[in-house]
Amino acid sequence: MNCPHCGAPMTLFRERDYYYCQHCRSYHFPRVNKEGLRVLGENPEGIHCPGCHDLLNLITYDDFFRGYQCPKCLGLLFNRTTFREAIDFHRSRDKTPPEPFSVIDLAELDRVTYCPVCQKMMATFQYNGPGNIVIDTCHPCDMIWLDYGELQKVVSAPGRDRGVPRAKAFAEKREESGEEQERQPINTFQDRIIPLLEALFSR
Repeated sequence: MNCPHCGAPMTLFRERDYYYCQHCRSYHFPRVNKEGLRVLGENPEGIHCPGCHDLLNLITYDDFFRGYQCPKCLGLLFNRTTFREAIDFHRSRDKTPPEPFSVIDLAELDRVTYCPVCQKMMATFQYNGPGNIVIDTCHPCDMIWLDYGELQKVVSAPGRDRGVPRAKAFAEKREESGEEQERQPINTFQDRIIPLLEALFSR
């Protein structure tokens, strides 16, 4: 982007999410919207929206999780690991009442979406997690595309993991699945040496 003060090109400091103008030494701090997204400007990799074909903007979610957003349709592109970590983090902190279940449009499963990174066709399916949404993923690029509003649907969907620290939520999931941790006996020095002595002196 160009400096709003002098018009010179500004440098994006991606690690700190701000721009700096070396000409007039001014700063620009993009604002966070109501969804927790901070738009940092056009991405330098040249990645475009799979639907609108507009150049995607760099964004941060909650000033930590990085991704891309279309300036027109507001769709989102995330690395799949980043998306999963962001969802786990936000659902564990969310204290608001969950939104009711929504019904998906089955026709969305027939759509064709091409990966913004490699241009190959993405896999389209119903998300196997919180929120009743249809997502597009590219397994070779490890990317996931979300339409506008789907991120918030996943965060606000009902579930026992909402508002629960992740360690506790993981324990509850194991309990629900019937898994139990086997407690191993503590092997002290005495536990190991006594059977050896008994075997030696019993000869």
